[in-house]
Amino acid sequence: MRISVMSQMQRSFSIDLPSLIPLQLPSRRETHLWYVIPDEVKSTSLLKRYSQLLSQTEKDGVDQMRGDELKKNALLARTLVRTTVARYQTNKEVDPRSLMFKKNVYGKPEVDWQNCKNCNHQPLHFNISHTDSLIACGVTVHVPVGIDVEDKERKIKHDVLAFAKRFYSADEVNVLATIPDPEAQRKEFIKLWTLKEAYVKALGKGFSAAPFNTFTIRSMPGTEEGYSLCKTSEVTADPLEETKKCNGEWKFALLELADSHYAAVCIEDDQANEGAPMRVIVRKTIPFVEDQLISERIFL
Repeated sequence: MRISVMSQMQRSFSIDLPSLIPLQLPSRRETHLWYVIPDEVKSTSLLKRYSQLLSQTEKDGVDQMRGDELKKNALLARTLVRTTVARYQTNKEVDPRSLMFKKNVYGKPEVDWQNCKNCNHQPLHFNISHTDSLIACGVTVHVPVGIDVEDKERKIKHDVLAFAKRFYSADEVNVLATIPDPEAQRKEFIKLWTLKEAYVKALGKGFSAAPFNTFTIRSMPGTEEGYSLCKTSEVTADPLEETKKCNGEWKFALLELADSHYAAVCIEDDQANEGAPMRVIVRKTIPFVEDQLISERIFL
């Protein structure tokens, strides 16, 4: 479903910027995933409008990027965060420019609700990830979220198994070693990387707090798309015993975006969810121009 935003300009933050269509907050069991394709944003005037949304610090950060493409992607990333978060202020209309951000002690960005003018404090969490050709932002309520996107055609400069031995757990290396086809092995390596990145980002404590080789991502028995996380010390030779130890704390989703990227979502499975499946709603956007509902899926 496509929604043209430019046609809905009843309210306006300024002459140049139309309103965003407000959305209800995700439920506790939902993750909303928004993405933008930089190559589809071609209007110079629209990019200038986007720059109006940024703080001076953000503008300085964009200007420090080398090359027009990197500057454009940095601008789109900040725009996506601001416009996505602003959509969920459902009690009153919020100018995306009024949003303020801070970093936690480990450097993970968060909305600074206390210093945000005209904002209602929301239990909203977000996380952003990008490649050269796709930028994504995930949103949850009450529980932290981590997302990662990786190009499906990403090349591994070194031998896949040799590279995996440097970063992955022994159990993950063994799984990769059972895949005889080099291309299938490369794709599985990238899927694992995407899932592991999402988990570390959901933790919000930086990569040094959770090195990739200290935990294992495994396919859940009896599912095609289910994944579980085990600390390396919990991996056992008994699959049933391992399942009991590994499930329950984190939920994962792995999906494809735009036929070109793998995207992983990781959220903490808090007590309120009681182990319920996670629903992931994916939308593609060009902020202030068009929003498109891509998919709604359930992940165990």
